[in-house]
Amino acid sequence: MNPALKRIAQTLATDLGSQLDALFLFGSQTTPQVATAVSNTNLLLITNPGAPIQAIRQSFFPLWQAHNSLLKRGPIVATRQSLQRHLQLNPHLALHLLQHGEQLAGNPAPTDLFRTRVNPYEVYAHLAHDLMLASAALDEDSSPEAKQQLNRLFRQISNQPAEGKTAVAQFNTVQQALTAVLNKLPAAQVWHGAAQTGPASPTIPGLQAIYTENKRNIFVFNQLKPRQISQINWQALAHHLPESDASLHITTVAQLCLIALYDQALDLRFNKYQHKWGIHFLGKLTPSRQQILRQAARVPSQILLDGLPHSYLTAANTNDETLHKLIHDFQNRMLNIQLENELLFRLGLIPAKFVPPEPLPERDLPAVERLDAIFQHLAWWADFYQNALQAQT
Repeated sequence: MNPALKRIAQTLATDLGSQLDALFLFGSQTTPQVATAVSNTNLLLITNPGAPIQAIRQSFFPLWQAHNSLLKRGPIVATRQSLQRHLQLNPHLALHLLQHGEQLAGNPAPTDLFRTRVNPYEVYAHLAHDLMLASAALDEDSSPEAKQQLNRLFRQISNQPAEGKTAVAQFNTVQQALTAVLNKLPAAQVWHGAAQTGPASPTIPGLQAIYTENKRNIFVFNQLKPRQISQINWQALAHHLPESDASLHITTVAQLCLIALYDQALDLRFNKYQHKWGIHFLGKLTPSRQQILRQAARVPSQILLDGLPHSYLTAANTNDETLHKLIHDFQNRMLNIQLENELLFRLGLIPAKFVPPEPLPERDLPAVERLDAIFQHLAWWADFYQNALQAQT
């Protein structure tokens, strides 16, 4: 084990004592042959109910200051109950933890800790979505985040370091591995078959549709073979997009249909994918209520276990100004959750709007109390959607 990770585990275990249930390592560092300076070091901190986030920060922040180049982000923080709920909504994470999770400290974990129902469509939809986002790295002027994401996917799929591999080579490796898997899924075969019979662009080989989503231009191909990917000048294409600040992303018809139904069904139902050219494949899809609610449920759970702990545990300081800014940011995210809930109700996808048992506290209360309240509200929202999903089964 990396000596720094050993020190981190010992420090957290000593400082948190009975408040710590277990500490796990996952991500690239659990595969030593591909662990590099850019590898993700992901920690999962399982706490006992009632463990204060302030105590976790007090222990973790000095470790972050000393080892942030190794850690790169704060840990996922969860109780066993909230972790179980989160893994049900994110089966790709459950599968990874089951296969690669390495316990560093804490009580002996039960053998079924990471076991949950795994729907292959959901697992590969998540991978397809990640690959579509990472495809922006085909443009040499893309963001560092896109390049890092493509590196991570390449290492995950190939079990090899990404150093010395071009973005095209990395994308080809992941794309072909994903295609091979999707060819075994009946629904994906139907989407792939439909794509082969549709007309394509006369100037860009295989291009069948263009969508926009947020500031992304999504070019959808009937298939993406290595030769085809290598022949297109992605940088030149990206620089000729209508919006200069929009990024270029590529995927296939089968992968986009998979993404829209099993990973981004809420976005599909809210018409966030705007059709711009070609065959409107997404217009033929109808997501189920359960698929829509699963995406809605993932949002508060992801913020509760990952987004908010990372921001708070790695914040430069905890003075009032810093915390008030952090709180303002996450209260805006809470507002988005509430607005989505309102739309789901209007569309008849939930029987009633959810109102948390208590309102968020006003600004004049101490920042620590306001932060604790946001954690509590996120837990209430996650519980609401879990109950809504259970009502569908």
